[in-house]
Amino acid sequence: MNDFIKYFSSLLITISLCLSDSGYNTIYLMEFNNLKNDFTNSHLKGALPDLIKENYKFREDIKVEYAGKITPYIEKYRSAEEESIKGLIINGSFQTINDEFYIEYEAYDIHNWKQLTRRQLFCPINDIICIHDAFLISIESSISPFLTDKLDIEATIRALKRVEREAKSNDLDHDSGKKNDLQQYNLHNELDGKQHNQGHYGNRHYREFNLNNIIPKSFSGNEKKPTMLIDILEQILSNPYNVIIGDLNIEKDSYNSEIITVEIPIQYSMRNLLSQELLSNIPHEKYHAENSDVIFQFSNNDFIIDDVLMEKLALMQFQIMPVIFFNNKIGRPQFIILDSWLDKYDRLKLYNISMLMENQFKPLFALTPGPDKVLLTINTGILEAVYHFSIPYEKIGDYTKVTVQFMQQSELEELIEGTYGGG
Repeated sequence: MNDFIKYFSSLLITISLCLSDSGYNTIYLMEFNNLKNDFTNSHLKGALPDLIKENYKFREDIKVEYAGKITPYIEKYRSAEEESIKGLIINGSFQTINDEFYIEYEAYDIHNWKQLTRRQLFCPINDIICIHDAFLISIESSISPFLTDKLDIEATIRALKRVEREAKSNDLDHDSGKKNDLQQYNLHNELDGKQHNQGHYGNRHYREFNLNNIIPKSFSGNEKKPTMLIDILEQILSNPYNVIIGDLNIEKDSYNSEIITVEIPIQYSMRNLLSQELLSNIPHEKYHAENSDVIFQFSNNDFIIDDVLMEKLALMQFQIMPVIFFNNKIGRPQFIILDSWLDKYDRLKLYNISMLMENQFKPLFALTPGPDKVLLTINTGILEAVYHFSIPYEKIGDYTKVTVQFMQQSELEELIEGTYGGG
């Protein structure tokens, strides 16, 4: 541990001697790849990025969010004079080899896709504490140097590489059986006197409903004040859809051999969680319509239905629409599809990335306000959209990762207003 502190201190000193530019202010996280499709550890696809987000939650000057935003690629944000977003993207993978668990991750600048750092860690397969602490220590030592107020990127990259080489060399001098920097950190001992609660991270996913913060323990009597209905709706409608990405079909264009035509079907449906887990714990009336839709009625006797909620309902601000990303192995977008029923988003222009506007997605829920109640209507069917587009083969190459990310209508409205000064 003392060796690690010495190496990390030398890194910070080296970097501080050659500062010239502002550091990164935004971290984009991609889901880690489960290289061997190991079911036992599949939750780590989201849990490892969650650890990074948790690690930097105290930094008010750093924004950490999951990749799937189109904001960094809007032309407005690529101005040479003023570039408010300076982001890096972290992409990783993990796998089990024999009795050891390996994690590898890379960080890239999202504007020029220069590799900033690349690290590999490993731990005994069943040592959760080792995996947790080693990963956070590695992130702190390899990513945090890029988040300073002033930064010389090239000097930081060189310093990280030099410290890693010295650490490995020192590690070999002490124990030739140790393979990399995980062991040098002496992770089986207590780190700086700080114990970590392992259960808090291991079961985390990209989206969880924190019901204890918004649902009263009891709805009888007057021990609890009525819950704001807007809080309930924001929880259950921020991530309401199941998504099934179908097989990718690719053919050569019959008129141009350098162009490929792509077809991909995507199915959308409402989550069962919406009606089974959350709604079963809050007061409501449930009805079945003739067309198999399900209607949930929330009364103002049980919830606070305020003006803020009514305004959001009037402006359809609960509605979300899918953005489909085609990314290469390092997370760089190759192509983007925005599926919206509103044609004004045709005005969004991306920097150096092709975007297709579609109008196939239809919301599978509707909110209807009344004088003393709000109705939530759920379409229980499946919506399938089949997307077609053509793209130069060199743009997509031999690999693509398809990601469906939902954006709120209000987010796109802000982009339109920010880019065009209103809309």
